Amino acid sequence: MAALSPLDKLMPRGYIRQMFCFPSSHADAVDTLRTGLRGVVNHVPYLLSGVLIGKDQKHISFSNPYQTLEDLYFKQDISDTIDYATIKAQDFPPSAFTAPGIIPPDTQPPFLNPAPVFRASVSLVKGGFILCVAVHHCTTDITGFGALLRIWASYCRTGTSAAAGFDPSWLDRGALIERHSSPDVTAPTFMPRLLHARGPDDYARLAGPVSLLNDLRTGIFFFPQTKLQALQHTVNEHIASRGNTGWVSSGDILTALLWSAILAAEQELSVTESDTTTNQTDTSTIGFPVNFRSRYNPPLPANYLGAAFMMTAATALRTDLISFATKAASSGGHALSDPISTSKLAEIAFTIRASLSSVDEQSVRDVLTYLNTASSDHPPITLGPRHDGISIVSWADQGVYELDWGVAIGRCDAVRLPKLASKRYPIVLPRIPSRTNGDVGGLEVIVSFDRQVFFKFEQSWPIRQFATTRCRS
Repeated sequence: MAALSPLDKLMPRGYIRQMFCFPSSHADAVDTLRTGLRGVVNHVPYLLSGVLIGKDQKHISFSNPYQTLEDLYFKQDISDTIDYATIKAQDFPPSAFTAPGIIPPDTQPPFLNPAPVFRASVSLVKGGFILCVAVHHCTTDITGFGALLRIWASYCRTGTSAAAGFDPSWLDRGALIERHSSPDVTAPTFMPRLLHARGPDDYARLAGPVSLLNDLRTGIFFFPQTKLQALQHTVNEHIASRGNTGWVSSGDILTALLWSAILAAEQELSVTESDTTTNQTDTSTIGFPVNFRSRYNPPLPANYLGAAFMMTAATALRTDLISFATKAASSGGHALSDPISTSKLAEIAFTIRASLSSVDEQSVRDVLTYLNTASSDHPPITLGPRHDGISIVSWADQGVYELDWGVAIGRCDAVRLPKLASKRYPIVLPRIPSRTNGDVGGLEVIVSFDRQVFFKFEQSWPIRQFATTRCRS
């Protein structure tokens, strides 16, 4: 029987859920998906199990298998209410995915106990279909989710998992359990820096923000890769000109832009000269995940199916973040013609890169050893250092658009979430590759904010300058 690692048990007790839009109307699409899923279950049998939470809310485990393939897979026909060509022309707005039945049953609160590990539903629409897949977060992370999709697509295309390169090592959680729980392992006497005891602020965030649901806006913004790479080049040239040997990625640049835009949108008072003096020590700290599969020794499989990420945090002066947007906007130029703005962006992005780089093998081992040796009565633990509540999550490297699901299914046109019912800081959706038809590759970002904050976010300089609004709901 598969076992959850202590890291799995720290994951949110809900579902990772995505909706994939396919333009196929092939008569065999539904049966091909069902047959392919049978192959996935043969390789990953715990998909037939549930996540069982003890009465003390601390003990979490896989239940014994209690489901069949038919319990995992659902189909409905809503072709009389949704037209694929119409929603595609609108860039697949989140409001298009709120019809009953699109989200598979038992994957929304209140959750069952045991809660099913896996659910999928196919909604046939006029001219295509929407595949919604939900996997319990206590069993995987976004990389593992992508690996499951890779196995499924391989079965749909070829009838085997060979094209996905599946190996049983993808299932092996032993490296995160046995190596850190043997009798000769010394338990740390302090909580590692990548963990913290859950406090009132954490519980408030888990409970969800207080907001008027009717006043929320969900939007998707597109950042062309060419613009992000140009910014990355400018910033790395600036870093090198200062004699530094470090560098930043286009992902670091995107995180910096989003962080700045969020604070600019949420600030309650305009930043004046006097405000700058008063608040010069006022900082902002954000959290974001780091996939450590390749940072482990020996490395975990790139397609390891369990959870293998740590949360880290970056801190910068609030006034630096807000002034980046305002100074850049006042310069009136394209990109970063203002040297001060270039320097500010470089500092922020470099801070993010340093935080990502700090998640090394030793810091991961410290966390795993602590979790494997901690007593059962330890206080509730949360991944990552404390932050101010802003988190930016990236699904960019999930590789969804590259998957070929075979003749009957094809490739997906878009990855979406439905209109969100609560506030949500940015999620970077899977990277869209450049296509032979001339479509420019890049990254989509989904957010959900109060109407006024959403408008300010959309109108902030980092968003207006480097992104376009795909759709809003």
